Amino acid sequence: MKKVNVPVDWVENSNPVQPGLYFVASSYKTGFGSYDYLNWDGEKWLKADSIRVVGWVSLGDFLGLIDAGWPMGDEPDKELEELSNKNKEKFKGDEGGFVEAE
Repeated sequence: MKKVNVPVDWVENSNPVQPGLYFVASSYKTGFGSYDYLNWDGEKWLKADSIRVVGWVSLGDFLGLIDAGWPMGDEPDKELEELSNKNKEKFKGDEGGFVEAE
């Protein structure tokens, strides 16, 4: 796998507003650091006391920077594909929507 530089616009010196999962840059007492995913509960990071979050970005923003494709071995669901094709005219103009299969 080829290494790729992903330009993350880190949020520093403030905490998230919304609870959720975030991509973070963490610093340790040993002087080392790492990237990780951490939960913010609305008041604090759910982590060990020895970890200091030095930057974060919402997971949605982070994943928006990546175009990873999709695993080739994942076969499309034929029934869902047929249902989708059958309803294309019905949902014309709503390409951002989804089809719910029963």
